[in-house]
Amino acid sequence: MTRNILEWVKQGIVLGDGGYLLELERRGYVQSGSDRTTVGTGKGSGQYTPEVGIENPAALRGLHEEFRMAGSQVLQALTFFATRGKLTRAGYGSQTETINRAAVRIAREAAGSEGLVAGSVSRTQLFEREGPSASGHVRDQFVEQMALLKAGGVDLLILETFFHLEEMLIALACARATNLPIVATMSFRPRLTESTDGHSPAECARRMAGEGAALVGANCEQEPARMLPILREMREAVDIPLAAQPAAFHTTDTTPCFTRLPQFPDDLETIQVARSEFRNFAARAKAEGLGFLGGCCGCNSAYIRAMASGLKAGSRQQVNPEAEEGSA
Repeated sequence: MTRNILEWVKQGIVLGDGGYLLELERRGYVQSGSDRTTVGTGKGSGQYTPEVGIENPAALRGLHEEFRMAGSQVLQALTFFATRGKLTRAGYGSQTETINRAAVRIAREAAGSEGLVAGSVSRTQLFEREGPSASGHVRDQFVEQMALLKAGGVDLLILETFFHLEEMLIALACARATNLPIVATMSFRPRLTESTDGHSPAECARRMAGEGAALVGANCEQEPARMLPILREMREAVDIPLAAQPAAFHTTDTTPCFTRLPQFPDDLETIQVARSEFRNFAARAKAEGLGFLGGCCGCNSAYIRAMASGLKAGSRQQVNPEAEEGSA
């Protein structure tokens, strides 16, 4: 079987996995950051960092295996927030290479011979902390991390949870140099209508596609229903498949991003979305132009199983179009 996700997408929607850091925090293996203001440089510097891969590898491997058994075809190595700068602020900078390599190895062991492994590359937080003047530093960190991920043997890169299009474009330039397939997803905060640096979803999609992303889309911050308008605007702007990884938390019209709600980070259980919303979202995935579907923060294996069920239901509706009207 080919290990190229682009070939898989041609055959149908590819199902990814869910969120790791919040789920592992709920299980006691990751710090939410709410009580770690004295770690590193403070200001939440220890928030949701992925040292679990070297400190409690069995916990990480177990979560990978849960996602695989629930139907995930692509497992993401837990390398989110694993650039040297972010890990340094959390007190783990000297273990950057160890954390990245261990994460890829653990994901590969769980994926086995049938699944793909993605290297997860996230924003560095430097654009939020320092602004565009940090571009050179950001580029250096991406180059280092992506080299580690490629050396570890990932099958593709997923660039995710970028708030600034400018930072995403830097990441895409670095990712192209690896010659790995690229999935690029923006997160829209604080408004659904534009990235933090003022670019519409349509513009983000066009720019990401133009800079080498094979799939573009959105991830995190919004639940499925609130993410749909973003995806539909992107679908009108590009002719490549979309990727979507919604969060599993209810947001509001005034605050359509869960990380800006007062329940973040320690009261998220009070705004949890039902897994049925993810099943219904998956059932509509083909009609919405999706080629890759997964979950982000708050999505455990039950949500992935629900999406796997929804994808099957969506396939049946394609065979019987009269059933589609009431599917979602």
